[in-house]
Amino acid sequence: PAYQNYLRKAALTDLLQTFVPYRTAIELCALDHGGLTVCDGGSNGIPSPTTTRYLSAMSVAKGVVTLTGQESLNGLGVTLTPTWDNAEGVTGWQRVCTITGNSALQQACEDVFRVK
Repeated sequence: PAYQNYLRKAALTDLLQTFVPYRTAIELCALDHGGLTVCDGGSNGIPSPTTTRYLSAMSVAKGVVTLTGQESLNGLGVTLTPTWDNAEGVTGWQRVCTITGNSALQQACEDVFRVK
């Protein structure tokens, strides 16, 4: 079990590292355009969605990033939503981990994706 947990967290870290440049680009887009409505993947400085060994699909729409896992992360969906304030800009991020069939993956996802 310990080795499985290690592999799971390594795969989740791959997803997190994939997300980080999008987070920065979305925050800059929102500041430049006064909100998130035009902050989509492949436009306004936000890279086009990508895939990795553990990421089968990704979307970026109005600043909201959706990640879909594969291989050891099969059944995982992560949605990351920026919180926008007209005076302050992006003030934080909300994370929702959705899991089908693997409760251990839920806690691991919440542990790795501690975005603020």
